[in-house]
Amino acid sequence: MTAGYAISFPFLALYLSTQRGIPMAWVGVFLAGSMLVASLAQFIGGEVSDAIGRRKVMLYSLALRALLIGVIAFIIYGGGALWAIFIFHPLGMFIGSFFHPAARSWVADFTPPAGRMKAYGFLRMGNNAGWALGPALGGFLAEGSYSLMFFVTALVFGVCTVIVSFAVKDVPGLAKGRFVSPGLAGASVALSNKVFLRFCIFSFTMSAVMSQLVVSSSLYSKTYLGFTEREIGLLFSINGLMVVVFQYFITQLLEGRRITAGLAAGALCYAGGYLCFGYAPSFFFAAAAIVVVTFGELAVSPGMQALGANMAPRTEKGRYLGIQGLFQQLGSSTGILVGSNAIGLLSPIYRPAPWFIIAALAVISCLGFLSLGRRLSAEQDGLRVIPPPPAPEQATEPV
Repeated sequence: MTAGYAISFPFLALYLSTQRGIPMAWVGVFLAGSMLVASLAQFIGGEVSDAIGRRKVMLYSLALRALLIGVIAFIIYGGGALWAIFIFHPLGMFIGSFFHPAARSWVADFTPPAGRMKAYGFLRMGNNAGWALGPALGGFLAEGSYSLMFFVTALVFGVCTVIVSFAVKDVPGLAKGRFVSPGLAGASVALSNKVFLRFCIFSFTMSAVMSQLVVSSSLYSKTYLGFTEREIGLLFSINGLMVVVFQYFITQLLEGRRITAGLAAGALCYAGGYLCFGYAPSFFFAAAAIVVVTFGELAVSPGMQALGANMAPRTEKGRYLGIQGLFQQLGSSTGILVGSNAIGLLSPIYRPAPWFIIAALAVISCLGFLSLGRRLSAEQDGLRVIPPPPAPEQATEPV
């Protein structure tokens, strides 16, 4: 699924800017708005997956997303009106985002708290195997046909729908078995947990930093670093390939340590990597900066998912992970809006200026995760809790 997504969607900003003449700032507003719309599906998808099961939500989301991506491909192929893309892209983002909280909850259903960091790490390896392949192929196709990129993506999503239908089963008896209309009451109860609310806030700031990899870095690379589409695709592929190669080893290194400590270290890697990217004088320097950013991703991405699952009650994992996903999606939307507009407004004055803003958000996230670690139990923070030995039976005196 990730390979199919990465073939086309990282290049949507370039298509709108270079092929359809939309100003860079407006591209950022559109993509940020699309992610904002999709963020609502995070909360709804989590609630619905608690009610009717993870598998059904994943299947319906994938199938409808495949259909809508196919519609976008036809619009691009025929040179259709831009308003159609402005409608169908946010709609596809909304429907597709139902998949993610259901999938994260499904993983949490089958793994204990201390093993979730590793489980989500393996999931990241699978995702980024696709991320390593997709952009390289997409960069090649973009030089000939943008519409073909989206047709291939639609086909891949259709294949993934078939795979999920055969390969995924729910934990018996966990779903409520009936649809419950999502409401704000459930979210307010979850957010009344002050520690979980604090975690959601720093998930927001961290996601704003992480979102720069797809949109802002591609726009900055094209406009100010002078990279071709193929070189931009190669940067994305370096990121994806590194996750495939190093995720297992980084997860092993962090296993047995507090998740919040790994999150803090990863946030600092993001800060340093993006600052270096802003000053990149060449493609090889930019690639080295992306390597540093990726080491941050290796710690942060599975860590945030594992920590959110560990803080959720067993029967409400969909709700809690959906709310966390909502904050992350809002953070990503805000990050794209801030990053793309900063590139358009500040970079003409001082080229690396936007990346100082991103680095500052990463440092704030680092400090936030460290403070969060002092408020979590050892089990919530990913440490294995060894149960105390049973009390020895007292000998009874003979009568």
